[in-house]
Amino acid sequence: MTSVVVIEIGGLRGYLATALAAEGFQARTYETLPDDDDAEIILIAAPAADARVFSELGALRARSPDAIAVIATDADVLAERLACYEAGADACFHRPFHLSELGAKLRALLRRRGGGAVALITGGDAVLDHRGLELKVGERRQDLTRRETELLALLARANGALVERESVLREAWGAPSSMTNNSVDVYVGYVRRKLALLGSNVTVRTVRGVGFRLVRKPPAAPGRGAVTRKK
Repeated sequence: MTSVVVIEIGGLRGYLATALAAEGFQARTYETLPDDDDAEIILIAAPAADARVFSELGALRARSPDAIAVIATDADVLAERLACYEAGADACFHRPFHLSELGAKLRALLRRRGGGAVALITGGDAVLDHRGLELKVGERRQDLTRRETELLALLARANGALVERESVLREAWGAPSSMTNNSVDVYVGYVRRKLALLGSNVTVRTVRGVGFRLVRKPPAAPGRGAVTRKK
């Protein structure tokens, strides 16, 4: 069972730990980050992303750099979320949020952190090596940047379902201030080109004005003028 440490700032009185236990996590609540707890996920819950939150986040990154750091606050303030991501948070939530969504997000972060190779889409020939930052088709390989890898990982988790443009910025890249909607199109173009260079039967389709999905290309039609040799 995945272990979660909840750091409560502002008197939530164990609510999140109880809710996470119902989602299948082993959760414990503290007022500050303990020295002797090696939990895989640290959830810092507070009314706002203030100096105390950044202090706990800094201590976490110094003490347990491989742990997944999640921030949950009462306020939906973009500047605060961006500051949390810049300080090392892996995800940010604001209340009210659905606990089932929180649990799903934590499991997705665990899958991403676990690395390994996964097929981009069921029935496709392209494999994403998240840890090695590579895209593979058979013995052929293409190097990926971190942003390209995170983009393909998000699309792969959708397994052919539509992923909205804003979800790429928020869920794949953590809404960095340097990235825009146009940046998403640029990176989609990069990964689409690399799939084509590998001769993959998978590509990224743009749904105009909405987002993107992975699709399998139809089999190539036989060339015109082909001659069938009689035996």
